[in-house]
Amino acid sequence: MIILLFLILSVFYFIILTAVAIGLNRLHSADDDYLPTISIVIAARNEEKRITACLDSLEKIDYPADKYEIILVDDHSADQTAELVGTVCRKYANWTLIRLYKKSDQLRGKKNALQKGIENAKGEIIFTTDADCSVPPAWLRSTARYFSPEVSMVLGYSPLIKEKRYYFRLLQFDNLFSAIAGAAPTKLGFPFTSVGRNLAYRKTDYETTGGFLALKKFRSGDDIHLTKRFHHQNGGRIEYCADPDTFVHTMIPSSVKEVIQQQMRKNSKTFQLSLPNIAVMLAIFLLYLLFFSLPLILPGILVLWLVVIFIKFGVEYLILRKAARIFEQSDLTPFIPLMQIIYPLYIITFTLLGSFQFYQWKK
Repeated sequence: MIILLFLILSVFYFIILTAVAIGLNRLHSADDDYLPTISIVIAARNEEKRITACLDSLEKIDYPADKYEIILVDDHSADQTAELVGTVCRKYANWTLIRLYKKSDQLRGKKNALQKGIENAKGEIIFTTDADCSVPPAWLRSTARYFSPEVSMVLGYSPLIKEKRYYFRLLQFDNLFSAIAGAAPTKLGFPFTSVGRNLAYRKTDYETTGGFLALKKFRSGDDIHLTKRFHHQNGGRIEYCADPDTFVHTMIPSSVKEVIQQQMRKNSKTFQLSLPNIAVMLAIFLLYLLFFSLPLILPGILVLWLVVIFIKFGVEYLILRKAARIFEQSDLTPFIPLMQIIYPLYIITFTLLGSFQFYQWKK
């Protein structure tokens, strides 16, 4: 029975890998020259040490000035964030600073800040990113091309700014894996994850789905839950943009403690996904348990186990290498075999820790 379960789960896993490969192959460029009015909304809390790069990049955006605005929401910062933002906002007529002084009875944290910014937005399309990110000049122009009439949301990629910290490669691989999880299912018609660092959607559709006010019961995962609502409650299609001109770069956490907290927050919503998604993840988890334990339980099937493992690692490697090329992370390719071994343990650990809500919010 154990061998049969192992084989069934292995076939199931290879079907998933095939679907991922198909999804990645469907990524395409958009050529429509569509110039809607756009509102960029950014929430910032105690970001005085990291927001300067973001502000500098926003000043270099290549888009008609009368067709976009930038709304920066200071979320009760106790440092000089608001002062830094205010200095830049005074230079441009289409930049606005909103300062929050009172806590909301309905929403807390980043959700409330983004909701306030969107309420004041005049653009047809809402773009969001984070205060520790740097956007490319063509971000608006190139992403807007994906908004054909039937598209309500466009997901984007956010690579990490390269650093020499010893944990960078692990975070880089985790980031690439997240990109695959966002891109492939979306191109197959089943989007289930996204990153708020590079996200765009129609304001009217946001309002129709209830926006962040409909997500107040969730402690984290605002971008993912918003994407789910767009998919299930809105008739519009969700697209994925893998155009390098739209990649929004983000800083990595400055310490191992911040990495741990970030990863626990990120993986805390795993079991808040739909039942089919949870079932798939549990099946893969069980398969990995068998991968690691089967030679010990049934040493007589070592040859079969080696054959399956060889095929698994080979197919995974080809997909990961292709994804690294698509998302311009080819420098990660030599590290892929090592990551294939250690990453499953990494993701399982943080999924369990995050599910028990062991993380802390930034003060």
